[in-house]
Amino acid sequence: MDEHLTKLRRWASQGTLRQFYTEINAKLSGDNYEVELEGDVLTVYSVETKGGFLGIGGRKTRQICLRVIATDDAADIPEETTDPEFVEMLAERLRAH
Repeated sequence: MDEHLTKLRRWASQGTLRQFYTEINAKLSGDNYEVELEGDVLTVYSVETKGGFLGIGGRKTRQICLRVIATDDAADIPEETTDPEFVEMLAERLRAH
């Protein structure tokens, strides 16, 4: 996972956090993920709908898969807010770019 986290840190540090947000939002579109950008913090959530009938009345749950915090000269990704499988999948999708 360290190798994939290093790739993501490098990718996020190449431009602005908004550019990284746009890139990963495009890579994750159509999947069960939500990407939020609030100030200097980008958060990716895994979204799952539970209950309901045919998607109606279900309860949506979100779990953090990745959090990126922009600093002056780099991007910090706290390991406690990362899902190793998600990090690997995202690194592979970004590499294909």
